[in-house]
Amino acid sequence: MACVAGCSIENGTDLLVNWREVNCHNKIKHPGLPVFHFSLACNHCEDAPCMKNCPALAYSRDEKTGAIIHHAEACIGCTYCTWACPYDAPKFNESTKIVEKCNFCVDRISEGKNPACVDACPVGALSFGREDVIEENYLTPGFVNMGIKPSIQLIPLREEHSTPAIENIDAVEISAEKLESYLPKIKSKVSLDKEWTLVLFTLAVAGLVSWQAAHLFGMIEMPLVPFAVISILAIALTSLHIGKKWRMWRFILNLKGSWLSREIFSFSAFLGLTGLQIITQNQMLAYVAMAFGIFSLISVDMVYKFLTRKDELVVHSGMVSLTGILFFAWLIEMPILVELILLLKGSLYIWRKISLRKKKENYFPVLSSIRILCLLIPYVLLDLQLALSLPVSLVILFIGEIIDRSEFYYESDVITPEKELNELLKEKGKRGKVKVIKR
Repeated sequence: MACVAGCSIENGTDLLVNWREVNCHNKIKHPGLPVFHFSLACNHCEDAPCMKNCPALAYSRDEKTGAIIHHAEACIGCTYCTWACPYDAPKFNESTKIVEKCNFCVDRISEGKNPACVDACPVGALSFGREDVIEENYLTPGFVNMGIKPSIQLIPLREEHSTPAIENIDAVEISAEKLESYLPKIKSKVSLDKEWTLVLFTLAVAGLVSWQAAHLFGMIEMPLVPFAVISILAIALTSLHIGKKWRMWRFILNLKGSWLSREIFSFSAFLGLTGLQIITQNQMLAYVAMAFGIFSLISVDMVYKFLTRKDELVVHSGMVSLTGILFFAWLIEMPILVELILLLKGSLYIWRKISLRKKKENYFPVLSSIRILCLLIPYVLLDLQLALSLPVSLVILFIGEIIDRSEFYYESDVITPEKELNELLKEKGKRGKVKVIKR
């Protein structure tokens, strides 16, 4: 950990926020498990996803050194870059409420010195210089290759050690379940306790856009006060998710590269134009607002393109676009469209739960039963055409969508080297290739 200490001393980082980390294949230091380490910080990628996707344009590239520099004064603390980076380089600092990361010791290398981590390493595991990077050498176990051209050259293990291995004459095989219990529990960057505001915000986007669409069809009234109240609540919910709320205006600066910028801009435009349309009764404004509304639904779903899913499925039943179509179909009372969306959502949901069960992941059967009922009961009420069927069914439907959307965040994660190493070790355990010393 000398490189970690050297980096921290040079940059004066918080003790709980290390810009450089040593990724360990045997983090529990068990004598019978493989030993393998590699040190990583920011790889200053050629196609850097942190810089490309930051909505606030808080990143830039130093032309002289190629370093990706994070500008603290421009950061809004939305943590989107921590999702985008597969190397876990940007770190969110709870005390400052913004992100920070390795700056490549740009001042030192500009003066012809080595980065602090290189000088601190006592065994020569790190070096610094300019050379052509061989992409095949990215295939080191645990190193994520996402095609973003990181500026790092990894020297591969010797051919006979292409994957970490250790053999003991008196060792016995360890079960996959026991091995998993030994592994450290890695805290996910995506968790429901942090993302509950986004659950409500994304459903508010779907609800407001579908309300406007149904209003355009002449099927439902759209009073200004209720629309304004829900809009303000939606904006308040999304503001709770960012560290520097007074910098919220920077959200929309990267329309060219960031889906998060596009989401906030298109939804804000939708709210403003819809409010103006309600006040002026100008139908043309309603159509323009609707265009922004549809794009905001697409943008919300695209924001989560970096996440990996426990079920490994591409399409999710809680996608905001599907929810918006479902709300719209219900508001205009179009049974055929309602039935099609219900069938699609229900099929995707059941398929996902079966997949989770096969993978022995938590799938909450009782909660799942409630979610299925929340799809079936409103359709029955709509078919009966009772006077209160529309408001009651929408409440039940909304409860079901909250469950589905909450599960979306619970079942999602972000790729990191540490998680890749854990998965590699689990896979070796399942194949019976990991042994533990007999005691």
